[in-house]
Amino acid sequence: MGPNSCGAQSRLTVDDRSYGIHRLDRIAGSERLPYSLKVLLENLLRNEDGRRMSAEQAAAVAHWDPSAEHGHELAFTRPGC
Repeated sequence: MGPNSCGAQSRLTVDDRSYGIHRLDRIAGSERLPYSLKVLLENLLRNEDGRRMSAEQAAAVAHWDPSAEHGHELAFTRPGC
């Protein structure tokens, strides 16, 4: 796992296996987001590198205001990009 500036990284143990996960409930404001933005937020947390994906971008998604003017664009990244 990469940087953890949002404090969302955690471990989930199932039987004898441990998995790295990113917990959205550790991001203030994420509970009110529509499902599609939760997917985007989780993607930002998984791909955080401090350069292309940052804590500031995650905070911007978490504080999304549906009535606000258009803001910054955010990249959706898949592994290997």
